[in-house]
Amino acid sequence: MGWGKTLTFLPFGERWQMHRKLLQTSFSNTNVRQWHSLQITEARRTIRNILKKPKTWETSLRRLAVAIVLQVSYGTQVLEDDDPYIQIANDAMYATSNGGVPANSIVDLVPFARYLPDCIVRDWSLRFARQWRWAIKKLHDVPFAAAQAEYHRDDHHRNTSLAHHLLREYKDKEFRGQEQQWSLDDIKGAAGAVFIAGADTTWATCVIFILNMVLHPEIQEKAQQELDAVIGTDRLPDFSDRPALVYIEHIVQEIYRWSPLAPLGIPHKSLHDDIYKGMLIPKDTLLRCCYHNEVTRWGGYLISTRTVVYANAYAMAHDERVYKNPHDFNPDRYEAGEPFPVGNFGFGRRVCVGRFLADNSVWIMVATMLSVLRFCKKMSSDGKPIEPRVRFTNGGTCHPEHFDCVIKPRSLEAEALVKSD
Repeated sequence: MGWGKTLTFLPFGERWQMHRKLLQTSFSNTNVRQWHSLQITEARRTIRNILKKPKTWETSLRRLAVAIVLQVSYGTQVLEDDDPYIQIANDAMYATSNGGVPANSIVDLVPFARYLPDCIVRDWSLRFARQWRWAIKKLHDVPFAAAQAEYHRDDHHRNTSLAHHLLREYKDKEFRGQEQQWSLDDIKGAAGAVFIAGADTTWATCVIFILNMVLHPEIQEKAQQELDAVIGTDRLPDFSDRPALVYIEHIVQEIYRWSPLAPLGIPHKSLHDDIYKGMLIPKDTLLRCCYHNEVTRWGGYLISTRTVVYANAYAMAHDERVYKNPHDFNPDRYEAGEPFPVGNFGFGRRVCVGRFLADNSVWIMVATMLSVLRFCKKMSSDGKPIEPRVRFTNGGTCHPEHFDCVIKPRSLEAEALVKSD
């Protein structure tokens, strides 16, 4: 489909290690703090957009997600809900979310099928990938071309985005005649990985949050009581408040646990034959297979070279041995001692490098929305509340299908507070 130059889908090797090093340094827990002010600004701008047009709240959330990752990866601002970059992200998200379960296409079973025409290989996933490959290519090409054009302006040194940082190093070595560590294609792939990963997951996580606030008004009320007690009603939350907002943290963790966006993670192929003894299926074995490359003797089960293995994040997050009533959305479970979820951001060497940036974006958006907004069920013509349908898409990533709700200011004071910012 066109993800071959992106870290997530690169096979383990020298190029993968180079991409990993590029991104891991830029998105460490310390380095992502430079984007706190951007995330706060975009969260508050999104709230104002929702207050103006509450019926198009999903579009406003898409702008939020795209605005943050595009600024971080390319240094490009997205101010309006109808910005062309949002459509680029939407098309790429559609291609990713509707292309079927990863590693479950005919190409994964018969690799040479990718070279055969549709009239011979009548497989919907292969046909879909060919039809939507342009969306992935556009996501990589358009913002990178804009970043390259901006680089040649006199003020490009002010741009702290990933693409500009890598372009500066690339051009400096080119000028000095030194050997390049990475190609322009590598820079394009690294920045593109940040763009699509952050745009899709941040938006979908915020939608899951709103769905559960509509379904559970008592949770919403408890969270708002905590906000009032901790920070008062005369200002909006910022990242310095996070340690004190314990219940808000529990809500964020419950969003991650209740509906992992990539239920089966990203599948990878084993590099060596692994023998597993006393295998725990699905949790322990699949988790270990995802990042073990040595021959290990757990005995009883043979996983052959090139076998596709999944990390079943959904099963781990809904394990009844760990979580009581796992299908219930219940932030109080963490107060009772149940552990925060694992696996939503991957494991080991394949763990998501942008997890700290993504988590910060989700947290500030959740805290700000709860400070300013109230989420309610839509009423029918006869005055009865309409229960939202809990349905999810099925593909590489899973997110809620559209549902009706009512979003309004929590109070006139809260509305005035965000509008005056």
